Amino acid sequence: MTGGPTRGDAPVDGGTTARDDATDDAATASLAAGLRTAVNRLAFYLRRDAGKRDLTPSRLAALAALERGGPQRPGDLAARLGISAASMSRLTEVLETGGWVRRTPDAADRRAFLLALTDAGTVTINDVRREGTSQLAADVALLSPQERAALAAALPVLTRLADRHLDGLPRTPLAVEAGVEA
Repeated sequence: MTGGPTRGDAPVDGGTTARDDATDDAATASLAAGLRTAVNRLAFYLRRDAGKRDLTPSRLAALAALERGGPQRPGDLAARLGISAASMSRLTEVLETGGWVRRTPDAADRRAFLLALTDAGTVTINDVRREGTSQLAADVALLSPQERAALAAALPVLTRLADRHLDGLPRTPLAVEAGVEA
């Protein structure tokens, strides 16, 4: 018998077996699938009332991105949201018509413009966020003390997972929607 890694029940690097690694992989995949489903269902529930304000997930994501990042060129915002220039053009028109954003001159390039939240846009995103928090607080209040403690213990881990994918990198539409605090 050699001292190198082996398959089956014999130890592989680090003292684990290939079977242990496969079991860990399956458990990790199962945990990820359950987490993904729960987070998506919860996000859907929290965004539901935004639809009553004619705020689609894309519109809400754009408002949140402008709130977090300040005024931005449409092309930069499109890249951050992971959408095409044509989609951004349509989104800009809808957001302007809704009174949520305004065009402002870009001091760095007179040919360009920036999109900035209006006061109405700020109020709208804050209202959506407050309503979602209130709904969620009512649901959390119904949990047992043990469930609330488990949720509190999981929150830093969930935040770290979200931050790993949402901070500083170009964003996909799904990532932006997941990162919106609405």
